[in-house]
Amino acid sequence: MEILMSDSRREDRSENSITYPFVEGEHRILVKDLIYVENDKHKQIFYTDEDCYTIYRKLDDIEADLKSYGFLRIHQSFLVNMKYIHKISSYVLTLKDGLTFSVPKARYGTVKREYANYLNGSGE
Repeated sequence: MEILMSDSRREDRSENSITYPFVEGEHRILVKDLIYVENDKHKQIFYTDEDCYTIYRKLDDIEADLKSYGFLRIHQSFLVNMKYIHKISSYVLTLKDGLTFSVPKARYGTVKREYANYLNGSGE
């Protein structure tokens, strides 16, 4: 069942997918396949194992859309799917594929706490 969530995004809760009008055209992405979103100037780039998709929208808005799916804002420019996090230590977040991100000191405590809550809630 696809539900119109806003003027620019549709959500399919039965399959946990989102559909956005990307620059490349409208695409449906399974939330489980979305690894992270990166802010690059005025555009957001969605990264999956297979592809990258670009949209002109504020990262704050995308964060609000994806928060309930286990996404974590680790930096003003990055939103990460917590299921892909391998570890967080010494102000560095490492994904399961080895990609690393710096976590600013101001966000570090919150990021660690939210990730710990995610792990406790999901049993991973």
